[in-house]
Amino acid sequence: MYRLGIDIGGTKINIGIIKENGKDISIVVSKKVEVKTVKDATSEIKNAVVALCKENGVEYTDIASCGVGIPGTVSRDGKKILKVPNIAILSENFAEELEAALDIPVKMLQDSRAAAWGEYKCGGGKGLDTVICMTLGTGIGTGIVINGKIYNGALLGAGELGHIPVVEGGRPCGCGKRGCLEKYCAGGGFDITAREMLGEGNTAKELFEAARQGRADAKKAIDDAVVTLGRAIVSAVNLLSPNCILFSGGLSAETEYLSTLIEYVKEHCYSSSGELPILKKAELGALSPLVGAALYQ
Repeated sequence: MYRLGIDIGGTKINIGIIKENGKDISIVVSKKVEVKTVKDATSEIKNAVVALCKENGVEYTDIASCGVGIPGTVSRDGKKILKVPNIAILSENFAEELEAALDIPVKMLQDSRAAAWGEYKCGGGKGLDTVICMTLGTGIGTGIVINGKIYNGALLGAGELGHIPVVEGGRPCGCGKRGCLEKYCAGGGFDITAREMLGEGNTAKELFEAARQGRADAKKAIDDAVVTLGRAIVSAVNLLSPNCILFSGGLSAETEYLSTLIEYVKEHCYSSSGELPILKKAELGALSPLVGAALYQ
C-alpha cells in the first residue's frame, strides 16, 4: 500500500510517497516544491505527485490516502484549518481543495505532531511510551505522543511552546500576541535579529556565520536564545517526563546551537531517578513531518 505525505512549511512544500506493508515502512521518494498561492499549491502538488509516480514505477491509483502536515492548528477531523500563524498561502478549506485536485482522501494534522508521529512510528521514538518532537524551523512546533496517541489537548493547543511569552510587549507574532518564544529562538526570529544587528537583507544564516567568525553581539544573541529556548524545553521535560525529546527542522542542522541547547536541558531539567530523557536529532530528519502525516490515518 502506498500513502502520500505532504509537509507544508514556511518556505517550502515537501512531497513524498511512502510504502507501508504492515510494520515495514519505507520512503519511496520525496521532492520539494515551491509555490506562492493556494491555487498554485493544489495544482503544483498534483503535478509533482503524478511525476513522482511515473518516475518511480508507482501506479497513481495505488495511493490509498494523503496526509498533510500544516504549520498551524487543524480541526479534530483533520479537514479544516483553524489557525496558521506563519504563512498565508492556505485557505480554511485546503484539505477539501487538495482532495478535489488529487482525487485521494486527504487528512491534515499539525506538522509538529506529524513529525512526532513519524518518529514514534519508525524513527527515534519507535518503541517508546512518551515522545516529544520539537520542530525548530521558521517557528517552533512541538508534537507529543503519549501511550501510542498524539496528544492534542482539550482545546487543540497542546505543544504550542513557540507561543510562550518570553519578552513582555516584544516582537509581534503571527499568532496575534507579542514577545513569543519563536520570535527570538526560531529561524524567523533569528532573521529579525540578523536584520537588527547586521542590516537589511541579512538572515539567520548570516547571524550564525557572524557568531562563528567571532562577532560578540551575534554570539550573545544566539547564546541568549539557547537559554530562553532551553528553559521552555526544561519546563516540558519537568511537566511530562518524556522518554525522549527529538529535534527536527532547519535549525537542528546548526550543530553547535543544538548541542549547546541539549547540554543546557540536561543540566537544568528535574530528575527524580537520576535518569534523563534521550535528547537528540530526529532520525528521520526533515522527512519526519512528511512520514508522520502519511501514516496518520
